[in-house]
Amino acid sequence: MQIPAASVPQLPSTDDTLVPGLVLPRIDGLPGPESSGMTSSMVPAPPSPDSVAGKADLESVRLAQRLRTPAGNAWALKLAHDGSHRIWMDLAKRHRGDSGPIQGWLDTALLAATFAVNGIGTQAIKWRFRRERPFQVDPSITTVVPRPRDPSYPSGHTSSAYAAARVISVLAPSLAAEAYSLAKQVATSRVYAGVHFPTDVVMGAMLGTAAGEAVLRMMGRRPVLDAFSTQVA
Repeated sequence: MQIPAASVPQLPSTDDTLVPGLVLPRIDGLPGPESSGMTSSMVPAPPSPDSVAGKADLESVRLAQRLRTPAGNAWALKLAHDGSHRIWMDLAKRHRGDSGPIQGWLDTALLAATFAVNGIGTQAIKWRFRRERPFQVDPSITTVVPRPRDPSYPSGHTSSAYAAARVISVLAPSLAAEAYSLAKQVATSRVYAGVHFPTDVVMGAMLGTAAGEAVLRMMGRRPVLDAFSTQVA
């Protein structure tokens, strides 16, 4: 199975609306709330380094370095520190303020369970494929965040972010737009920072979405997608 064509990066593309004031790489193929994601059994192998998609992946990371600014570097560093858990627990805290302590804490526990389920699945796939990081493939690539030691594919920060966005969007629809914006920022920051390829973050987003969906189904909280999809369009 091959990486979907939509996830092969458009090399010149940038996004200057995701974070006002920053020009960031645009990552095509990230899922929205209408997607059910991709389960671990469906995840394809990453593109080989010598393939067209693999070379495009690497070139996208190289080009992203040209977009770096002090403000952008600070943004990427903050998301490296907070993007996989802390910002989502902050959203959960806001949800508790709106929903009341009992329901709010039950929903926070559901979010924590989602992180656990997603983390196990993501790490298993990382070690199945053992993809090298961009800076390992090309030593000229610099990073603006601490260099992870685990394999590159799929992105763990991104899978956590999209798993959380999926769950929060269902439990607290008023936070859906913010949740998906933050998830997209986390994904983009990993390419900008030089620690992931675009296909890493696309597949992380698909895997995290599926993990969030699986937990919601298990707990009887599967969403009616049309009820909130317009909020994050």
